[in-house]
Amino acid sequence: MVEFITVAVMHIFAVVSPGPDFALITRQCFRYGRIVALWSSLGIAMGIVFHVFLSLTGLSLLIQHQPLIFNVIKILGSIYIAFLGLVSILSTSRLRELGEDSPQEVKKLKSFATGLMTNTLNPKAFIFFITVFSLVISENTPIMFKIFMGAYMSIATFVWFSFLSVMLTNHRANGIVYKYFPWLEKITGFLLIFISLRILFGELEVFY
Repeated sequence: MVEFITVAVMHIFAVVSPGPDFALITRQCFRYGRIVALWSSLGIAMGIVFHVFLSLTGLSLLIQHQPLIFNVIKILGSIYIAFLGLVSILSTSRLRELGEDSPQEVKKLKSFATGLMTNTLNPKAFIFFITVFSLVISENTPIMFKIFMGAYMSIATFVWFSFLSVMLTNHRANGIVYKYFPWLEKITGFLLIFISLRILFGELEVFY
């Protein structure tokens, strides 16, 4: 029970802290609306499953101690997040109707993949889960409990970003988004680029 509470508290602070995932969902809400943001939230949640798998198998610890592999992941993650930011800054298109994106405009699978890639390519996520599974959870912890904790963190992540998606696309928020959309999108873009630079130079704290 103590292990569960400790992991749950660590995860809550990590998942609600501003980081690549938070900035991505904000971007998706502003640019494409609720449905796309929800699918991206699901992709982020599945990214958690990926990191849990790496931690349970010891691969994440191996990657961390291989500077070349870890640096490649860091660079790829930074480039991808910066790319999303540049698209937001340079875009001149208008805001799509919230909640009315058709599969022809924005594929659900693409939205899912965007969330998945943003989370899995975040090198700080590797460090977070290494911390959880090496310092908080002991070697004597049953494997089923570790799997349960991984499932909990994935579900909790999806619930949080789904909640954020709904809040940012409710009727009251819609008026603000439509009025200030160009500025909101560019601010989000600069935030993504800032985060990518912090990740690249290893200064970002353990945020999702």
